[in-house]
Amino acid sequence: MQGIKPRTSKLFYQFSLEDHISADHPLRRIDHVLDLRFLYKQTRPYYGSQGQKSIDPVVFFKICLVGYFNNLTGDRALIRFCNDSLSARWFIGYDIDQALPVHSTLSRTRSLFGEDIYEQVFSEILGLCVNAGLVQGDRQVVDSALVKANAHIGSMQRKQILEDASEYCRQVIRENKDDALPCPGPALEAVALPSKTKDSKDKSSKNNDTHQCSSDPDARMGFKPNKPKDMYYHGQVCVDSQHGVVTAAMGDYGDRNDHYSFAELLAKARENLAGYGLSINEVLADTGYTTGENIRWCEQADMTAYMPNPSNYTPERPGFTYNEQADRYECSQGEYLTYRSTTINKKRKKRNYRTSTKQCKNCPIIQQCITSKSTFKQLAHSPGKPWYDLMARRLSSSYGKWLLRKRKAIVEPALGNLLHNNAMKKVYARGIQAANKHVMMASMSMNLKKWLKHSTKPPKVKAHRAISTPWSHDVLDFKQIYSFVETILAHQVQKLSPQSMNLANPLFSDL
Repeated sequence: MQGIKPRTSKLFYQFSLEDHISADHPLRRIDHVLDLRFLYKQTRPYYGSQGQKSIDPVVFFKICLVGYFNNLTGDRALIRFCNDSLSARWFIGYDIDQALPVHSTLSRTRSLFGEDIYEQVFSEILGLCVNAGLVQGDRQVVDSALVKANAHIGSMQRKQILEDASEYCRQVIRENKDDALPCPGPALEAVALPSKTKDSKDKSSKNNDTHQCSSDPDARMGFKPNKPKDMYYHGQVCVDSQHGVVTAAMGDYGDRNDHYSFAELLAKARENLAGYGLSINEVLADTGYTTGENIRWCEQADMTAYMPNPSNYTPERPGFTYNEQADRYECSQGEYLTYRSTTINKKRKKRNYRTSTKQCKNCPIIQQCITSKSTFKQLAHSPGKPWYDLMARRLSSSYGKWLLRKRKAIVEPALGNLLHNNAMKKVYARGIQAANKHVMMASMSMNLKKWLKHSTKPPKVKAHRAISTPWSHDVLDFKQIYSFVETILAHQVQKLSPQSMNLANPLFSDL
């Protein structure tokens, strides 16, 4: 017989979230080990003593974690998801008849809390992974990915430069007559930008030097291979080599090269790992992080770096020998190329070495050595050449080559997981601080997922205990346990008949 389920609504319900969330549910396991109550003390300075009560800081971070777990970062979509999910309601502590916070509350709270609060939550979750044996700490891998900003490239406008500083000074004096100071000096000359062209709306005519995004001034126009030119931030992560746990994360401007964030990111990783007694010995990175300053920084910090040299690096110049102590080149004819100047080309410094015209005038191989119309020989290299030479020797070993191959297998899956499974692909909040918090929250989500995957599951028990015990569930009092067991044994002894009692048994020796 076919059954038909009529849809009727009850007037009264008897329902408990605790009974409907399984004991091995991921959110229940996380709630059992993740203690965020320290946030009450840390966030107290952000609130006043009067007015309406804010959202619970612990609830705020739990809601955010639920969103990143499910690849959701839009506040409206996140609140709708939590409103429909029984497990999410149980995790954040809201019963089925309680209204969830408004989506705008999440936006205001996110901008209210400082980045140091997010750092403390990140360190707390990292501690769970360390205690579960998922972090080795000895070898770290650094890499980055473009994070789409909540802005459109069409909103980029030309930067406005103050044409007359004296007029601005006079305006300030008129508005503050009591504290007025004399206007210093004559009017400054106007600073003119290149004139606008007909195709100024095209992407090709816009760049970060002359244009700025009106909706998000911190977003930058950028692109990578297989990526469209758009507004981006950079998500920088430091990943442990054992299980791919993120040990440090930060956001950066989309047009900055990776090597600018290298030292700051590794300093955060060292601080986070030092809190759990771990230290970094080896660092792996790609060519974008390779500079002489970064290699020197690693050596001074007792860390061995393995980073490929730039493509324009030349280890040796045929016919010339570099003397590091004297800081000069010597040609095959015995002439010296001495240091003359330092120039900057495409934001890269170069040290220039050259001979004089007199030195090369009577050289027998001048035609083979100097191919241009110049009358002297000139060479240039980076100020970090000694460090590049060190890196070239290090990577030529079989161990160095093996580490470079291992780097991709460690960090590329982690970045793909962050972008596609933990909502790091796009940040909906605006500003560099919001991007920094976004990258950290995505890293927290992935670390918790790895902890869930590798940690030992607790024994399966019923979600609601039907039998109560005389001791606390949180702190075991062994005196109470002994008294409880002694009472049960005495009760069982009374049921025994005198014939079945063997007084020779040690159990009854004290009776």
